[in-house]
Amino acid sequence: MQFIFYRRLNEVAILKGAQTLQEEKDEVLYQKILGELLEQSYHLKLGQDLFKMYLCFLVANDENAFSLTAEKEGEGMDDNLKALVLKDLTTLIQLFHSQVITLSVKKQEKTESYYKLYEALEKEPSPESFLHTLIAYYKQYGCGNMNRYKAFKWQQDKGLIGISECDPITLKELIGCNYQKEALIKNTENFLQGKPANNALLFGDSGTGKSSMVKALLNAYYDQGLRIIDLSKADFMYFNRILPLLRNRGLHYIIFLDDLSFEEFETEYKYMKALIEGGVEVKPNNVLIYATSNRRHLIRETWEERQGQDIHIIDTRQEKLSLSDRFGLSLTFTSPAQNAYLEIVTALAAQYGVDIDANRLREKAIQWELAHGGRSGRVAKQFIQSLL
Repeated sequence: MQFIFYRRLNEVAILKGAQTLQEEKDEVLYQKILGELLEQSYHLKLGQDLFKMYLCFLVANDENAFSLTAEKEGEGMDDNLKALVLKDLTTLIQLFHSQVITLSVKKQEKTESYYKLYEALEKEPSPESFLHTLIAYYKQYGCGNMNRYKAFKWQQDKGLIGISECDPITLKELIGCNYQKEALIKNTENFLQGKPANNALLFGDSGTGKSSMVKALLNAYYDQGLRIIDLSKADFMYFNRILPLLRNRGLHYIIFLDDLSFEEFETEYKYMKALIEGGVEVKPNNVLIYATSNRRHLIRETWEERQGQDIHIIDTRQEKLSLSDRFGLSLTFTSPAQNAYLEIVTALAAQYGVDIDANRLREKAIQWELAHGGRSGRVAKQFIQSLL
């Protein structure tokens, strides 16, 4: 077994052990490899035939010249590259069906994309037919950590770190904000289809679904190549390190800036202005920015500043307003009126299967919002959860 493109697989202990077991029986080695496989399957949440699934996991998460090119170019990649990878695919198919280690467990509830590779390989495809399956797979789901994770955060010393457990909220759960939802869905779909799309600012009252809407978009469009990079204000100075990691990938990325606002003494917003529009380096076409805030203009402004001693006061105000103006799509989220709040409560009660008299539900919902700081989608959800 010697891979050309998938060179990292040559050093995987479980695969090296499997190759040795193909050549000669060794009970001690078998038990050792089996133990390592069980440990990996626990951490990676693998199911079904563990050896086969582990192999699919390795293939899905390997970044090499073939997988990265397939992610970006799909079937448009060079024919010579396709021909060269066939030797690796022949080895993969043989190894998948070797039956050196056979141990199956229940399929995990959390189904990852590499189960699709498992299902394709189970049909014993030819290397040529599996080649097209694999190209389509990488084009849709990406490779490496971009395949394994939906969302990422930035750490200065480690770079982009995958977030293993994302909020599972769906678009269906967001009630009472249909206009905002439809506008953001359309913008996101245009982005994924390579059409013109705008950076988006979602601003307004707390608890009205701004952040939840972005998270729900990720869950809805992950299998269409959408990923999220979750950044804080402290990360803005690293934009010049983050963008090159995304520029040449075949997936689409939303840089998510949650609860964004600046005090008058904070200057990090200047990094962001240059990123959105105005810097020498152009933002990649596969990157958009979605920000949420309780402030329309993002940067704190006081009456004292308006009446201060700055000679060019208009220039100062324009400087502070120019950040929010660079978002082509601005969506306002306001606290619902009582009737709208009760409609949200009723819809959520149906979603969660709460069995209670309608009049009693309305009465308790009004009592709850009076005791919990007003009406919002968040308050409505908290109320329903208190009834479960």
